[in-house]
Amino acid sequence: MSIPSLSLTGKVALVTGARRGIGTAIAIILAEAGADVAIADLVVQTGELAEVSKKIEQCGRRSLCIQVDISKQADVEIMVQKVVNEFGTIDILVNNAGVGHGNTPDEPETFDATMQGSAERVARVLNESLITNMPKEEWEQTLAINLGGCYLCSQAVAKIMIERKKGSIINISSIMAFARGRSLMSPYNASKRGIVWFTEGLASDLAKHHIRVNAIAPGGIMTEMMRYIWAFPERLKNIENNMPLSNSLLPASACAQAVLFFASDLSEFITGQTICVDAGLSVTQPM
Repeated sequence: MSIPSLSLTGKVALVTGARRGIGTAIAIILAEAGADVAIADLVVQTGELAEVSKKIEQCGRRSLCIQVDISKQADVEIMVQKVVNEFGTIDILVNNAGVGHGNTPDEPETFDATMQGSAERVARVLNESLITNMPKEEWEQTLAINLGGCYLCSQAVAKIMIERKKGSIINISSIMAFARGRSLMSPYNASKRGIVWFTEGLASDLAKHHIRVNAIAPGGIMTEMMRYIWAFPERLKNIENNMPLSNSLLPASACAQAVLFFASDLSEFITGQTICVDAGLSVTQPM
């Protein structure tokens, strides 16, 4: 029996939220596997996305940078059309773009202010409740970006994949999707659980078109979104003690490897599944 290949030669991938962290690692590993990769992000003026594009081209693959707000349907449709105009089709979609525990991208220069705001909210919540201290705008915008963006991008790309009767969609969720009780009240956690449910529903909907839809649920990854953990030694030690396979935060490449599996022929009969990439965190630490 021949073993299916990890090669993506001749494939075209679109990765959102690709300017750094998990998105960058995904874009590069797909290029290393042979795919041409279009990369998109809300923020392009920092030059980070252009640097990722250069790394893709150094792999001998073609690349395309696109600025997009995935919460806006018009932006998403323009993005998808640009990719099709440049590369002819889209074989792989990775819905990675999203925001953390707030409604804006996680930036190093805003970290102190974000932490101060979080501390103030925690103090209020301890005396009151989550629901009475959750701004409507934050709830709506977080879900519009994390879950709504996943829906809009999948909808636009599915039209292309349905015509070709093949494709792979990979959604990036989080182990926080499996939080219980009050923790699920966080708009971030709720949006990430929504992605798991959306993945299962979309997989069922598109299976007859030979389109696979799966998800990755990262946990304990060294990214800007996790700065609130790794910037504080005690918090870092606590989470690392609960990651027995690594005893440390994982590099973004750990998630990228799982994405490559779902993008390749090795997973040709797998759909509707969510894989946790967290070095055991979700099974050793109650969520």
